[in-house]
Amino acid sequence: MPYTVGLSSGIWGAKRGVELLGIPRKIEWAATGGVTFVEVALESITEFEEPEIVEKVNRAKKLGLTFGIHGEAYAMGGHDNMPLASALEADYARAHDRLMLHIGGAQKIGAVYITIHSSESHPFILLGRELQPSRLVDFWGRKLDVFFKENPKILEWLIEQKFIKEMRHVYYAMEHEFEVRAKMAEAQKGAEIDIEKIRKEAYMEGLKKYVISNELDYGIERIAYYAVAKYMQLNNDPIWMDIVGRKLTDDELFNEHKSNIWVPAVAAKYIWGHFRQDLCPSPRTEAPFKEENVKVLLERYKIYFCFETPMGSPGYEIYMRLAKLSHMYAMIKAIGSPWLGLTMDMEHMLGCAIKPEKDIEMLPWNGGAAVKIVHVTVPSPLNPSHLPLPLASDAQLYIYSRLWQLRQKGFKNGWLIFERGGEEGVVKESVLAMRQIAAFLEKDVPPDKLPEEFFGLKPMGPEVKMQEVKIREHALDPLKGVLAIPEEEYTFLSKAALEKGKKYEEWAKERYR
Repeated sequence: MPYTVGLSSGIWGAKRGVELLGIPRKIEWAATGGVTFVEVALESITEFEEPEIVEKVNRAKKLGLTFGIHGEAYAMGGHDNMPLASALEADYARAHDRLMLHIGGAQKIGAVYITIHSSESHPFILLGRELQPSRLVDFWGRKLDVFFKENPKILEWLIEQKFIKEMRHVYYAMEHEFEVRAKMAEAQKGAEIDIEKIRKEAYMEGLKKYVISNELDYGIERIAYYAVAKYMQLNNDPIWMDIVGRKLTDDELFNEHKSNIWVPAVAAKYIWGHFRQDLCPSPRTEAPFKEENVKVLLERYKIYFCFETPMGSPGYEIYMRLAKLSHMYAMIKAIGSPWLGLTMDMEHMLGCAIKPEKDIEMLPWNGGAAVKIVHVTVPSPLNPSHLPLPLASDAQLYIYSRLWQLRQKGFKNGWLIFERGGEEGVVKESVLAMRQIAAFLEKDVPPDKLPEEFFGLKPMGPEVKMQEVKIREHALDPLKGVLAIPEEEYTFLSKAALEKGKKYEEWAKERYR
């Protein structure tokens, strides 16, 4: 089948059910929901280390079950466990290690895909309130001073920005370097002093030293983001051109209220760097992850790796660093692997103030083919609701309409996954609704041409006939009590029943049997 219907396992941390205690049990639980595919919600990387996990998973496979992995997420553990878009050295290294552990674990147990939230790092616009360590890296994970040595024009541009001079500790470091160099120059009697040249060189050296030091400053990660943004502009980076589409003025770039214009491009570039270590120009000593080519691993293991819109935290909904499908599409296109894809979660999109229909429109004509997974729940902007999907509901029609729209852009196959909440006894109806969605998508039926069968009703079946009779009987109810002539409650059928000694109330209860 072009579309595979499946369930997410849910998490043990929320339900504490024994059926969710570890990956093998999460996989086997899917069989109780009437499907053979399950998306395992990974709560900790340690789940891959369960004793005899390969043997246990193989037993589930013999039952005909297959599965994918939903990687660690903030909602599962209260931490951004894989901050791939971070410019902080410690975060970048931890994210890369976590990335490799996810891929290695998925390969070990035979998962067909991994999906992760694209970026759950603290929103850029709020970084000025957060103390951060000053050790910064570029998008390949190299110390930022290496990046500055390769791009001196960017460093020279950066030291003159008002933003830098307003960062107190950074400015003190640059001024201190200037004072030291100025005193050394003055000590050289008879030498001509170019104080402006000394200041520029000192500021540049002071900034290079500070971004690899062990200090704390408010929102220092912004320095790396601004530097990489300038780099992407100067080099007409494909990701920048697809997301931003033009060069920004310095006023636009440093206006934090407009940062959503360009921050997604830089966040995407940092994630790109994790997957394209093979393009890093530095020697091994300056490229800590160069030997680990993630792109090649995915192709070797034949595992899809998909990026999903993260949940918007309350107060941060519109400020997530990388949330739109169209932006993530630009990123995976630049990475260039058939084993990379997108996961569409309309609940998450709405929670980030993204209109799904508009974001789908922003995809190129064949962009829907990059969508490998769709998380199906009642579309609600309040996350995570994970409500069940009833048959014959407005939600079923809305989801179908969006998937039909996506299908017109190439979404011809993939996984439709109902993300389970805490409810019991509602999973099977959601599965039935998804199967109807999949079946009619495969028949290429437009949303405005859907028949009664889509909603679980047989054409002209007893349910429809009963509804028609009921409607006719009550069509004149609004006129009750306003007519001048006597009103009759009995039809010829009820009169016949009365003549046979049947009371009207008894007859009324049995007439639809």
